[in-house]
Amino acid sequence: MSQSTVARSNQGDMPAGAIWIICIVTYVAIMLAAAFGGDFLQGPGRNWELGPLETGQNILLLVALVIMIDVARRADENLLRWWMIFVALGTLFLLGEEASWGQHYFNWETGGWFAQVNDQGETNFHNTPDGWLDQKPRAILQLGMILGAIVHPLVKKFRGGRGIFDNPWWLAPTFACMPPAIVSILAGLPKAIDKLAILPFELQFTRVSEIEELFMYAFFVTYALSLRGRLAYRKAPPVVSS
Repeated sequence: MSQSTVARSNQGDMPAGAIWIICIVTYVAIMLAAAFGGDFLQGPGRNWELGPLETGQNILLLVALVIMIDVARRADENLLRWWMIFVALGTLFLLGEEASWGQHYFNWETGGWFAQVNDQGETNFHNTPDGWLDQKPRAILQLGMILGAIVHPLVKKFRGGRGIFDNPWWLAPTFACMPPAIVSILAGLPKAIDKLAILPFELQFTRVSEIEELFMYAFFVTYALSLRGRLAYRKAPPVVSS
């Protein structure tokens, strides 16, 4: 694949520089709020579930879901349409889990099977003890972000257009999706370093896992927007110069 082919495959994509600015400014603002904003990040009544971080996560997932459905509707390839339906269903599941399927907003009591197995007494699946619906899917998602949004675009750039997920064109993320992926990983570093217990103090002075997830879900939005922009460009009629 030549450089000109790569350029054409990225036509209609978002500017990566603008995404970097948004992600960095957002991260700095969150850290300043955590350091000097008192209980702001904890939400009303010190309820993290209703705080700005978790609320932001739900908003990002909802936005990503809407865009994914729109891409599936506009898709001109069956595989792309089914891929977006699959990703949209996963996003819907994440949105439901983050909001405990509405419990955080409607405040119903946890009962039945959830009351017996849920670590936090909530109506969701990801807080069950085995971790198959929490840590393991999260690790797979993070690995996919690293390979797709960081390794693949870099390999594609330095190998003259040959990445590791070149076909189909819509599968792999582009450079526009790299900023939230990298910021998400960097946001989780304090937690990883604290687990190693190599420092005489802890680096976490707020719930960095929520910041990590916020940018992880921002990655969903950039991926969906990137696909919609590039798909619209491909479907647009060619401009005939006079």
